[in-house]
Amino acid sequence: MKKVAIVALMIIAIVGSMLGGDAKPGGIARQVAMGGSQAGTNLILNPFIMDDPSLVLVNPAYQSMYSNYGWMNIAGGSVSGLTGFSNAYGHQNAGVAFGLNDEWTLGAILSYDPSAVNAVNTLMGSSGIMQRGAQAMPGVANVWEIVVSNHMGSLDWGVGVMYGSSNTDTKSSTTAVGPPPTTTSTSSEASSSVLGFRAGVNAPFGSGNSLDVSAALRLDKATDKISPASGTTAGDYSASGTEIQITARAKFNVSSKFNFVPYGMFTTLSAEPKEDAFPTGGAVTPNKVEYSASAYAFGVGGEYHTSQFYFAGGLSWQSVAVEVKGSSTVGPTSGKNNVKYSALPVMNLGGEWWFTDWLAGRAGYYRSLGSVNVETEGTGPGGSGTTEFNLTIPNSLILIGDFPTNTDEGLITLGLGMRFGGWAMDATVSEEALRRGLGLIGGGSDNPNTFGYITASFNFAGE
Repeated sequence: MKKVAIVALMIIAIVGSMLGGDAKPGGIARQVAMGGSQAGTNLILNPFIMDDPSLVLVNPAYQSMYSNYGWMNIAGGSVSGLTGFSNAYGHQNAGVAFGLNDEWTLGAILSYDPSAVNAVNTLMGSSGIMQRGAQAMPGVANVWEIVVSNHMGSLDWGVGVMYGSSNTDTKSSTTAVGPPPTTTSTSSEASSSVLGFRAGVNAPFGSGNSLDVSAALRLDKATDKISPASGTTAGDYSASGTEIQITARAKFNVSSKFNFVPYGMFTTLSAEPKEDAFPTGGAVTPNKVEYSASAYAFGVGGEYHTSQFYFAGGLSWQSVAVEVKGSSTVGPTSGKNNVKYSALPVMNLGGEWWFTDWLAGRAGYYRSLGSVNVETEGTGPGGSGTTEFNLTIPNSLILIGDFPTNTDEGLITLGLGMRFGGWAMDATVSEEALRRGLGLIGGGSDNPNTFGYITASFNFAGE
């Protein structure tokens, strides 16, 4: 097997050198290895890295920089069994972009889903609105996006349209012996869908300075319908959500080696479950529930670069807030629950060294110092009350495959980048491999993975 792998790598290198242009390394694996973290974008990014293929997932205008280009994000964390959250939907995705001419580029992004639809479709069962048990809601796991970008002089702009859906339907009919014979029919439906739109620009404004701005709108929808001829298990319920995301970054050229980079991000989600048709023999539900969430991040940092070394890093202030408001005409009663997480400072630091023309080493550090505030309010016939809870969290919060969520005081990452002709592979190096040895060479089931998150790409533009 080792000989086969070596021959395959040699073939890839030779074909890539003959057919492709210069490789364009990068992607989520590079971002992870260089101190990336989540900042409300549902992506792992170091926000101070200005140029990288992964930015196409935030701002579609970047597609013009990566025309005639294909990429794949190959999971992260554990690979045992090749299934599960770490390896499947949400972590494995791909994309390709074809340059139609010098100005227009048409591309597609496969299985990348930044939406909250799979959270919105769970709200009905926990809202207290449903007068029957909720059905098992199918998760959306088949999102695709079409992206069109244009290189207009020195300005790039792009738009994208994404869609994903899932559905389960059942129908049954039974006939009882008469006289007279009676027929009973039952049908049920559980579905989820998301429709999204993106737009962005990447505009230079002289002397090496530039600005990129993007916005996204996503519409989430879920339905839970059961329609028997009689009984109280019927009822039509739905939940809808609206997501808005705005990002902006600027690059100010201070010197030939340093760029000053400020950035800002804001995202919001509002969702509400509803009873569209109440069960037979029932009545309109007295309950009303509204969910909302918002996140923002602001930061300042910079890029430092020489012929062989690149550094990107800075400090940010990040905050996430979730609010649930409920009321009922019975009583009447009302209540509100607010949870807010704030972090200051958030540190994203990453360095990249090109040892040779084909091999780069990377190192990163992510650290987040945060606190949680929980406030609860309620009113009813017996009076009203409030409670407040505060907790300092001296740990980093991050979700990358099987990486810890909130157990480490900081997160140090290492990575490698390789390029052969038009081919590039970028990967994080498993911390277990550094301590226990490589699982790639002669490794059994108990050996650690050599690599964690991997991004592969090919620049098939001709010279």
